[in-house]
Amino acid sequence: MKNLFAGLVVLILITGCKMKERVDLIVYNGNIYTVDTNFSKASAMAVKGGILLAVGTDDEILNKYRAYEMIDLEGAPVYPGLNDAHCHLTGLGRGLSRVDLRGSTSFEEIIERLKERYERDKPAYLAGDGWDQNLWPIKEFPDNSKLNELFPDIPVVLSRVDFHAVIVNDAAINLLGIKPSDKDIPKEEALVSGGKFQGVFLENTADRFKVVIPDPVAAELREMLIMAQNECFKYGLTSISHAGESLDIINVLDSMSTDGSLKLRTDVWLTPSKENLEKFTTPYKNGKLRIGAIKLYIDGALGSRGALLLKPYSDMPSAKGISVITREDFDEMCKWAYEHGFQVATHCIGDAANREALTVYSKYLPEGNDLRWRIEHSQIIDKEDLDIFGKYKIVPSIQPTHATSDMLWADERLGERIADAYIYKQLLDQLGWLPSGTDFPVEEVNPFYTFFAAVFRKNLDFIPEEGFQMENALTREEALRSMTIWAAKASFEEDFKGSLEKGKVADFVILDRDIMTADEKSVPGAKVVMTYLAGERVYKAD
Repeated sequence: MKNLFAGLVVLILITGCKMKERVDLIVYNGNIYTVDTNFSKASAMAVKGGILLAVGTDDEILNKYRAYEMIDLEGAPVYPGLNDAHCHLTGLGRGLSRVDLRGSTSFEEIIERLKERYERDKPAYLAGDGWDQNLWPIKEFPDNSKLNELFPDIPVVLSRVDFHAVIVNDAAINLLGIKPSDKDIPKEEALVSGGKFQGVFLENTADRFKVVIPDPVAAELREMLIMAQNECFKYGLTSISHAGESLDIINVLDSMSTDGSLKLRTDVWLTPSKENLEKFTTPYKNGKLRIGAIKLYIDGALGSRGALLLKPYSDMPSAKGISVITREDFDEMCKWAYEHGFQVATHCIGDAANREALTVYSKYLPEGNDLRWRIEHSQIIDKEDLDIFGKYKIVPSIQPTHATSDMLWADERLGERIADAYIYKQLLDQLGWLPSGTDFPVEEVNPFYTFFAAVFRKNLDFIPEEGFQMENALTREEALRSMTIWAAKASFEEDFKGSLEKGKVADFVILDRDIMTADEKSVPGAKVVMTYLAGERVYKAD
C-alpha cells in the first residue's frame, strides 16, 4: 500500500511537470517594476525566445512554467532595460582610449594629464576630451603656448566637455593648414590675438580639427564600438539613440548587426551628409539597428557661449551666440525629412535656437500629427514659445544632468532668463511624456545620475541643499518612464520594448537597491547586478 501511494505521488509530480510549459528563463521572488500603463509591480517573469511570455506573481509563473534557467532574485529590484534617448556611442568608444580631462580644476592639471600619457605611450598625437573652463579658478579660455612648448612636434587636440570647442597646439593648426586671414573662418569661431591664433576654436571650425586625428580602421572601429557597448551594458542600458553618425561608421554598425556582434538596440540618427542622404532615402531596420531620424544643429553650447540667444549674454553683452546653420539649409533638411518619412532631431540650446526650430517644424507638421519630431536639449525656452511643443506634438528630449552640471554658472550667462532654462516639468506637461538621456560622453554614461538629477535637481555633491529650481523636478515615476517607455516611444519602439509586459522583449536590469524608494543620498550609488537583453545575460557584476 505504501509503495502504491509513493508511486501515485511520483506519477502526479511527473504529470504536473509535463503539464508545465517549458521556457528559457524564469526570474522570481523579485520586486519588478513593469512600467506599464498603471505602473504596476510583479514578482516573477517567464521568458521564451527572448520574449516575455508572462509577467505576474511567483505562484502564477512557477505553477504554469518550468525553465532551463531559474533566478531567485531574493527581493532585488528589477526595471525594464534602460534606454538612453540621446548619446554618442562612437564618442564613448573613442573617449575610452583618449586622455580623460573631465573634472580637471585648472589648465595646469590638464597639462599634467597630457604629460603623463605622453611619457607613458609616446603617441604620434594627443587627443583628449572633457575640459571645462568653468571649473577653473580663472574661468576663461587659455592660449596654447604651454602646449606648443611641451609638444612642438605632435598635434594636440583637446575637446571641451560639450564637444563644441577645442584647444589645439600650433602643430595641429599647421597640419590643418588654416590661417587667421582665412575668409572661411567666422570671426566668432576662432580666438585671435596679435594676428595669431590663440589655439581655441568653436563650433564648425572646431569640427575641422577632427581630420588631424587619424580615423581608426574598420577593425579598430569594431573593437571600439564593442567596448562602448559593454560600457552601456555595465550601466543597465539595453537601448540607445545615437545622436548623429557618418556613413562609414553606420556601415560598420550595420555589419555588426548582421553578424550579431551589435547586441545593443541602437537607434542611429543620420548626419545630413550627401552620402547618407543618397543611401538612406527611406527609414532602415536591420536587427538591432534602426535608422529613422536625421540629426541637425542650430546652435552651440551655453558653456562656450555658442548657444544662440534672443538677447545678449548677461556676462558678455557683445555676444548672442553662434548660428551653425542658415535658415535656408535648415528648412531644406526638414523638407527632405518630411518627404522621406524621417524624424528630425535638432540640437537647440538657446531660446533663439529653440524658436527657430519650432518655427520651421510648425511649417511642416500639421496639428495633432504623430511624426514625433524632436528638439534635443530644449534647454532655454522663451515663455511665448512653450505651447508650440504641444500644438504640433514636438517632442522635447532632455538630459537632466546638464542642469546640475550647468547650474553653478548658468545664471551668469543668462541672468533672469535662468527661470526659462531646464524646465523639465513644464516640458513634460506639453505632451504628457518626454524622453531623457545622458548625452554621453559629454556627461557620464551612468543613467542613475540622470535619474538623480531629474528627481532631486542636485549634483553629486548634493548641492544645492534645497535643489535647483525644484518646481521643474520630475517625480521618480516620471524619471523612470523617461528612461524606459517614453524613450522607446521617442523612436517609435514602445510597442515592443520599454516596459516589462507580455509580448515585449525581455530586456531588463537588476539593481543592488531600489531607486524608487531609496534614500536620496544612496540613489547615485546604485549599481547594476545583471543586465539582460532579449533574455540573454549581457552583463554581470563581479
